[in-house]
Amino acid sequence: MKKISQYLVGDFETTVYEGQENTEVWASAIVPLYTENVEIFHSIDDTFTHLKSIPGNIVIFYHNLKFDGSFWLNFLFKKGYIHAFDFASKIFAKDEDMPSKSFKYLISDLGQWYSITIKDGRRTIEIRDSLKLLPFSVAEIGKGFMTKHKKLDMEYAGKRYAGCQITEEEKKYIRNDVLVVKEALETMFDGGHKEITIGSCCLKEFKRTFAPHVYQEMFPNLYDIKVDKKLGCDTIGEYIHKSYKGGWCYLVEGKENKVYKNGVTYDVNSLYPSMMHSISGNRYPTGYPIATWTGNYIPDDAKTEYHYFFIQIKTRFRVKDGYLPFIQIKRDFRYKGNECLKTSDFYNAKTGRYNRYVYDKDGNKQDTRVILTLTQTDYYLFLEHYDVFDFEVLSGVYFSTDIGFFDKYIDKYKQIKMTSKGAQRTLAKLYLNNLYGKMASSTDSSFKVANIKDDGSLGFEYIEAHDKKPGYIAIGSAITSYARNFTIRTAQKNFYGKNKKGFIYADTDSIHCDISKDDIKGVVESDTEFCCWKLESEWDEGIFARQKTYIEKTGLHYDIKCAGMTKQCKRLLENSMYGAYPIDYNKLSQAEKVFVKIKRTLKDFKTGLLIPGKLMAKQINGGVLLVDSTFEMK
Repeated sequence: MKKISQYLVGDFETTVYEGQENTEVWASAIVPLYTENVEIFHSIDDTFTHLKSIPGNIVIFYHNLKFDGSFWLNFLFKKGYIHAFDFASKIFAKDEDMPSKSFKYLISDLGQWYSITIKDGRRTIEIRDSLKLLPFSVAEIGKGFMTKHKKLDMEYAGKRYAGCQITEEEKKYIRNDVLVVKEALETMFDGGHKEITIGSCCLKEFKRTFAPHVYQEMFPNLYDIKVDKKLGCDTIGEYIHKSYKGGWCYLVEGKENKVYKNGVTYDVNSLYPSMMHSISGNRYPTGYPIATWTGNYIPDDAKTEYHYFFIQIKTRFRVKDGYLPFIQIKRDFRYKGNECLKTSDFYNAKTGRYNRYVYDKDGNKQDTRVILTLTQTDYYLFLEHYDVFDFEVLSGVYFSTDIGFFDKYIDKYKQIKMTSKGAQRTLAKLYLNNLYGKMASSTDSSFKVANIKDDGSLGFEYIEAHDKKPGYIAIGSAITSYARNFTIRTAQKNFYGKNKKGFIYADTDSIHCDISKDDIKGVVESDTEFCCWKLESEWDEGIFARQKTYIEKTGLHYDIKCAGMTKQCKRLLENSMYGAYPIDYNKLSQAEKVFVKIKRTLKDFKTGLLIPGKLMAKQINGGVLLVDSTFEMK
């Protein structure tokens, strides 16, 4: 590993004014870690000159590199630095092979920015995203880490430019932004956590609980193990990855867009760590697979307590009366990918009936039997919740299991979380909740390559790649499966039908019901203990529009959840409904003023609702501009 001489935190303030066609940095702050020596510059050029003057290899963090990094890439392209990317082999150069005055970067296929590396002579300037280590806003970092410095407010709009005068108020604002992040990073570094992402930090810490050879034996690369083509893929890793699913997010059909009274919301305490810990009783697959099989059966050995299997079946299915659905089928033209299916049969909107057969776009008749790859946990839950027809087992693979090997790691951070405040407690929560995802990471390393378009803005090209070191997918898939199982079974105990009080909605680690806490079934209540539920709220009113889109009112507090709705949009909506949120009317735009003057109720929280105040990132000449737009519920 290259030696780093200094770590720093930086931040840009960029131009925002009406009629803007290009953008630039008008103020820039840099502070070295373990100091409060903030230096403020008038442009990105001055900032770069300063970074080049620091001897040795350096790393500088920006909080949300997707924004600040766009200015850096624009600057480097236009400064004449060489793009250290081979378009023939589609590979970025290694650090040691980068020529002087060149740059490279890591931007995922989904547009996640991780780093930018600049070679200057024999040294490197690496720009990293602190948001990948500290997944909070600067204001939330200040609160959660109880930093000495706190996020301030400033008027962003105004005619500013590189080299313009920076007022003392503006200097104080940008100085505090870098100091807040600096303090939090120092806490991370003091614990020895210097990886690029919080997930990588967690995995590194977890590996330390094993001897290196033991870790490799327990968690080998399953994507290296070739399998019979009859299993429908090339490797064990690919086969098991088909069983990997996210959290269970479900709104009972028929309960959408209705106002409910006097309900409760329960959250699982640390759902994924709970399921990983031995207190859950969950056993996890480890090592290399014992065997694979093909044919319409499950080996007796695979079904024992000390083994865990993954299975592929072909079947039609229909949810049983009184049971909740949870099966989703993605990348299939017959089904909506985010819908928990009641049946595999195809719904014909014209006739209002379900059909066993469906015709594809070429007019070919398709059977609605589907192929599902499931974990052992999902398989047994599937048979409990669904009636199956034309059922057939196609294949499977099974492993030996173990229990308790996460305990040392989890117990350490659980104890810190329960006995600490401020930075240490916030870090403990991060380390508890971010290990499981690394176990499920795949070989997919697809990325984006940047270019400068004719209008001077950044453009991006998608490059497919599959050379990332994966996690141990057998455990990654089993963890999320156990978690779904825990939430679904509790929701099921409180579901009495779509026209009766009880369970309404769940999202991964929470259940929402319009009954009192005294009537909740199957919940062991505790504010701290694993495998228990915390009473998050007893709400007065609630409305649930769709998945991840609901409002719960408790006294004068309104918990608004809606994917894509910004904090400002939520404030405006809350103010227009009840006038309960303190809002400075004079600082609103004209569109925002018009919006809040109209009285609304919970019933207005539905498809078609338009709310001003949403800022959208737009690439323009020089960097990124946040432009005003309108949020629409769809």
